[in-house]
Amino acid sequence: MDERRSSNAGQGFGVAGFVIGIITLILSFIPCLGMYAVIPGVIAIIFSAVGYSQASTANAPKGLIIAALVISILGTSIASWQFVTIRRATTKLERFGEEFPDVFSDEFGDEIREKIRRAIETIEDFEDYDTIPADSLDFDSEEMIEELERLEGEKPEDEAPGE
Repeated sequence: MDERRSSNAGQGFGVAGFVIGIITLILSFIPCLGMYAVIPGVIAIIFSAVGYSQASTANAPKGLIIAALVISILGTSIASWQFVTIRRATTKLERFGEEFPDVFSDEFGDEIREKIRRAIETIEDFEDYDTIPADSLDFDSEEMIEELERLEGEKPEDEAPGE
């Protein structure tokens, strides 16, 4: 029993794995940055595994080394979970960004375009220009309709509606 207590084989790797494992565990709880704790976590697992192997071969105490291995695995698991979650969210966000313009133009594009055309026709047909605010008369309706159609992906018509 004295032989087992006097051997320090693997303890250096165990302490290094324990310290890096604690750092990994702490970093893994930081939102959006915790995923980067995977790198020191893997290093801590390697140090702990090497320390455990050396301690087993020399029949040395392994308590700290096992604690280092558990903490390292726990921190790396949390960091990996955060990485996977952020990756999935990014993929879903990209897909949403690609689909949103199509949904918006399909559901609201025709309605908005029609309302703008009716407003332009109403302004063009209006007889009493003194009651219309001056800033609403400072546009070219043909250019506005062509720009609206260009934004909607349609080819501009030869004539603007209402002419």
